[in-house]
Amino acid sequence: MRRLFILLVLLCALPVFLYAKEYKVVTFKTETAGTVEFNHDVHLARLGKSCTACHNTLYNVVKKNPSVTMAEMEKGKSCGACHDKKKAFALADCIRCHRVKDVPIEIPDFGAVVFSHNFHLGMYSCGECHNKLFKPGPGNPHVSMAQMERGASCGTCHDGKSAFTVKENCTKCHAVKDIPFSADAQFSHKVHLAMYGCGDCHSKLFVAGPNSKRYTMQEMANGRSCGACHDGKTGFSVQGDCGKCHQGVKEVSFKASDALFSHKFHLTIYRCADCHSGIFVGGAGSKRFTMADMEKSRSCGACHDSNIAFSVAGSCNKCHTSTKEITFDIKDAGKVTFSHDFHKGMYACGDCHNKVFRTGSESRHYSMAEMEKGQSCGACHDGKTAFTVAGNCGKCHPVKEITFTDDAVFSHTKHLEMYRCADCHNKLFKAGPDNTRHTMGEMEKGTSCGACHDGNTGFSVKGDCNRCHKTTIEVTFKVPETGATLFSHKFHTGMYKCTDCHNSIFATGKAAKRYKMVDMEQGRSCGACHDAKTAFSVKENCEKCHPVKEVRFKESGALFSHKFHIAAYRCNDCHDKIFSPGLATRRATMPDMEKGKSCGACHDGKSAFVSSENCAKCHTVTKAVRYEIPGTVGNALFSHKVHMSRGYTCADCHKKLIPTGVERRPVTMKQMEEGKSCGSCHGFSMAFSVKDQSSCDRCHQRRFVPEN
Repeated sequence: MRRLFILLVLLCALPVFLYAKEYKVVTFKTETAGTVEFNHDVHLARLGKSCTACHNTLYNVVKKNPSVTMAEMEKGKSCGACHDKKKAFALADCIRCHRVKDVPIEIPDFGAVVFSHNFHLGMYSCGECHNKLFKPGPGNPHVSMAQMERGASCGTCHDGKSAFTVKENCTKCHAVKDIPFSADAQFSHKVHLAMYGCGDCHSKLFVAGPNSKRYTMQEMANGRSCGACHDGKTGFSVQGDCGKCHQGVKEVSFKASDALFSHKFHLTIYRCADCHSGIFVGGAGSKRFTMADMEKSRSCGACHDSNIAFSVAGSCNKCHTSTKEITFDIKDAGKVTFSHDFHKGMYACGDCHNKVFRTGSESRHYSMAEMEKGQSCGACHDGKTAFTVAGNCGKCHPVKEITFTDDAVFSHTKHLEMYRCADCHNKLFKAGPDNTRHTMGEMEKGTSCGACHDGNTGFSVKGDCNRCHKTTIEVTFKVPETGATLFSHKFHTGMYKCTDCHNSIFATGKAAKRYKMVDMEQGRSCGACHDAKTAFSVKENCEKCHPVKEVRFKESGALFSHKFHIAAYRCNDCHDKIFSPGLATRRATMPDMEKGKSCGACHDGKSAFVSSENCAKCHTVTKAVRYEIPGTVGNALFSHKVHMSRGYTCADCHKKLIPTGVERRPVTMKQMEEGKSCGSCHGFSMAFSVKDQSSCDRCHQRRFVPEN
């Protein structure tokens, strides 16, 4: 019934609806002055709740109202009809309607400047700036500081007479702050503004804002940026006094290798310039070096060559303050952990690095075949120095019990007591995520576990299910037509063995197949036993497997009780003759039922009560109906509860006045005034009239409150 009043908005001659309490605050978007809000409640209170004071004299309800300028309002149009300083406040009180706020102004090459309306409105009226100096909204052209100094824009007042001058008071509008750079350097505006004006640096040396450019120390040494003053004459030099700007240098941690470089320690022996920028380039241009590079006198190796300082070639723990356990993700064999702590108990770092293992970007992974030939771990793990890599997989590769679906368990521990890893890997099983799952049918043909579990080498996969499947699970089948259906392994294993059903009647895993009831009635699937001889028949005992429930039809508040009907009928009396259960079912209208369809097949006044006259027997719940009416008319509410309390029955309205379900049609107020729909009572002395302007809010409510 949602569309019942969809044509109401076409009735421009119905001011009755304009009094509806559904009205809210209406927001108008202006082209040049932001948004303006119109509050219906405030105006209705002042106008004695008379909608017709404005509608349809000033504003048309149905047609789109044209935009009205302030100039037109000043001549009495639109809002100006009342806002003339006599009936209501004058249009000149701009901020009563136009909300003002702080305006951020994006300045090219200088960030944002904030203009405060609140501050300026304490001294000036809107008209002193708008539209003489500024056009409200986003369309104002950018005005440069030079133009302001000549009296444009802000400079009209900020000329040193009316207000402070724009020429030398930058920080009164432009917020300045200390600027942090990389390498713990900081530029203090506060310190520099005590000696210089903004124009001494901006934009001669620095372009502010997002287009700002960072300079290297080398560029500064050549007179760029800070170096224009910090040349050793005007100010201290950028070339030697690093600590004057770089206040706090920090310890540098290299996370990948757990190494630490201490600025604090090195600065007690050297100056910054000893390393920067000849050996190290700091900041974004910095480059990481390998241990092999350092051994060739690059980076740290320039000093750490065993002459000036300890050599990078053998004193690992002097920089690498700790070692960590390394986990390798092996594609076909899971995770393998290498323990530095264990190996350091027997060897020095230099025994392996960089002879056997290259570090950092030069490191590489080796295959088991390469290790068996003496590379990588195989250099020691050769069966002489240490256990061989060829046959001791479990010493490095952690093995675990593997649980499959359907609670099947494979025990590595048990199998390793009898077999080597290579007996299965990678002949029968490929380890890792690429392993292929096999069905029981495939195993019975010798694949996967079935290669050994054939009844000769090991117990057979065909009959000893409980040797691997430790428990059974309750299986829920999602049947589209009848909902969730449960098969209980627990109940059936009390009477049968697994092989009584698997795989003769039921194929498991990905080979499993769903069967229809008609298939089961012919002896397939569950029907092999449920044939009325071995067990109850699938044909007439639906509720023993399929849970039934009370069905509530939300839109109409009707209830169908399976519990009641099953006491009198069998499932197949209705399914699938009258109803196709589940998603395939089709909703039938009351006229359909009166013609013998759906419920009406029995509810015909003979087999059971007639569907056309006993509404309350099925529709146990009635509810308020809300009609969503587009446009500005407001939403209407029909209360079943109120009407039934007045002594009306369902049949008094349905289906004489109000058709139900798919047959309902929108009805306009004009049609109601002519006696249709609600108007058959509301307008002919039986109830308040739809024409009565003072009764609008009896149907058009502020909010929807559902009935119990």
